[in-house]
Amino acid sequence: MTRTALPLAVLLAAIGICGAGAGAAHAQQPSEAPVVAAPRWNVSIGAGRLEPDLDSFELFYDDSQMDQWSLGFAYAFRPWLEAGAEIGRARAHGVGILADQGAPGGDVDYVLWPAHAFVKVRGLFRPRQMFVPYVGVGAAAAYYEERIDGQEKRTGTAELGAGARVGLELYLNRFDGDTHGRYGDGAVKQTYLFLEWQQFSTKQTGIELGGDQWLLGLKFAFGRDTR
Repeated sequence: MTRTALPLAVLLAAIGICGAGAGAAHAQQPSEAPVVAAPRWNVSIGAGRLEPDLDSFELFYDDSQMDQWSLGFAYAFRPWLEAGAEIGRARAHGVGILADQGAPGGDVDYVLWPAHAFVKVRGLFRPRQMFVPYVGVGAAAAYYEERIDGQEKRTGTAELGAGARVGLELYLNRFDGDTHGRYGDGAVKQTYLFLEWQQFSTKQTGIELGGDQWLLGLKFAFGRDTR
């Protein structure tokens, strides 16, 4: 199984479990509390690892992955449909290789700022659902900086590319005795813990700057539909 197929298989299994749970919950609880308008806006923060598709990356940085954080926001047109944007920062430190000698050169720092615009579909089948799987697609770009001892800093912006993501959210309000699984009384109405896999492609003068990344983070939903 390829690295792309594995997260998709996990997501499909999660959707099946959630769908079965939704049917059972509906059969056991025919009388639900009045429906309250769902929060429309959300902000997410995450941290994880990015595996770049750059050739010889591990040779220069002695690791195939980079530490990364991300910050995103989204608007929910429906509880199951969101559109938003996200920016991240990944950094690696290594030792350069002298091109003419093949020997270690000066220290090198590589910083990548990936940016995404996306649409996300959530497998939300009932209110207060504990596990919510989702998939998303969108556009991706990136800005990079490379500093090598004894050389001028190199920078560049990648062309617009494409990205995809799959993930699973855990509804933390279910564990809050004050809300009993419903919305909070403060500015933050809902809180989710999420685990997400992303794959994106974006090139700068033919060089691939994208890759695969895993993120673990928190999502905070606030505001309500006033219609």
